[in-house]
Amino acid sequence: MLKSLDVLLGLSVVMLIVSMAVTLISQGILNLLASRGRNLRAGLADLLELLDARFSRTEAEAIAALTLTQRTIGGRCRCRLPAWLQFFQFGEVIHREEFIKILLDLAAGYDVSIKTEFEQIKARLASKTINVGQATEALESKLLEYPWFFKRLDIEALLAKIKQEKAESKKQQYLKLERIVAGQIDLLDKLKSVLHDNGIEDPVATLKNARMLALEFEKSNPELAHDVREANALLQEASSEFLAKICLSFDHLIDRVSVRFTATTRVVSFISAALVAIALQLDTVYLINRLSMDEQMRSAFVELAPKLADEQQIKAAVQSTDAKGAAGQGAEAATEDAVKAKERVDPEKQKYYLNFLAEQGLISLPVDLESWCKHWKLVSIPGLILSIFLLSLGGPFWYNALSKLVQLRSGLARKDDEQKAIRQTTQTVGGDPQSSDNSTAANPLQGERGDLKAQG
Repeated sequence: MLKSLDVLLGLSVVMLIVSMAVTLISQGILNLLASRGRNLRAGLADLLELLDARFSRTEAEAIAALTLTQRTIGGRCRCRLPAWLQFFQFGEVIHREEFIKILLDLAAGYDVSIKTEFEQIKARLASKTINVGQATEALESKLLEYPWFFKRLDIEALLAKIKQEKAESKKQQYLKLERIVAGQIDLLDKLKSVLHDNGIEDPVATLKNARMLALEFEKSNPELAHDVREANALLQEASSEFLAKICLSFDHLIDRVSVRFTATTRVVSFISAALVAIALQLDTVYLINRLSMDEQMRSAFVELAPKLADEQQIKAAVQSTDAKGAAGQGAEAATEDAVKAKERVDPEKQKYYLNFLAEQGLISLPVDLESWCKHWKLVSIPGLILSIFLLSLGGPFWYNALSKLVQLRSGLARKDDEQKAIRQTTQTVGGDPQSSDNSTAANPLQGERGDLKAQG
């Protein structure tokens, strides 16, 4: 029984150590793909499509992207990036009231006169009444009247470049500017018309009144939570079909975003587990056979297991990974997760544990390509596939399994020691086994037959 438990304990130790590398690679891939932000953008686009059928998928995703690139939402990257890398700027957490206010703010920063003036400038340029330089100046002066709209366009560098370029290249740059402005005008013009049709006739006044009412609530009811004050202010000042659709659908859609992110995480974890198992040539069948036959190896893993279970950095990293999987895109959980995410296992400790497994001959570190390729002759494909599935269970699973096995083995080992001590105790027939007076046992054959050894 104790031997079987030690084999399971050794297996859990190996899987936990290698799972730390799997977790590190998985988190790197998810961060590189900005999976949280992209899943959140998809969820907000779904919500915008529910708001009004006139939104195409492209337009809904564009507005969701505008929402998540706001500085108050905050992505990880603040530098200027090309359009195909914009997902690095997406925020990963957004509250319901925050999303509503940003939509109102986007619509409030746009005015229909921008579209009218833009169309007039295009017509005058086409009829050659004005040249490219004059068109640029006229468009810039009009856009500067609406600073929030102008700031979101992020065209200061492009405007400066147009003014410095020569005639031929100046026209090309102006066409680029025209496409940017036209795209933003079409997008926000549709957003404003959708809000109007859903009960928000004046986004500027609605947003201003909601902010002032939230401030009044803070004065009169300071005990209320911030989100409660904002929600009550919006319910009073922005009560409309727009608000009803957002409020009734937001939480459900965010839950589905969490499910999508969890599914993405599992796929990435499985791919990472496959990469690590192949790179380290981890063979679970060989591992179990070695642990079953090699008592010295079992003893080494039994000695290492309590240290791993009590390692605070490993525990913190595992809890952080577990919280990420459970929280998904939840706002409060994700905020707490941002603190936990700083907890990481020391790379030196990871290296030490991997070297320990390599010294035991259980993994092959890819240091020398030739020897690594030769080692494949000793690896069984079923054992490698089993390793991938076991590693895909994740670090939290193996940490919990290891902790329980350590406690179970401790209890069994104590009972085994007690039984061994009892077996080794000297016991005598009859009387007190501790007494030295009962050294001579009574003859069991004495009775009615008499003493057969007696001489007459």
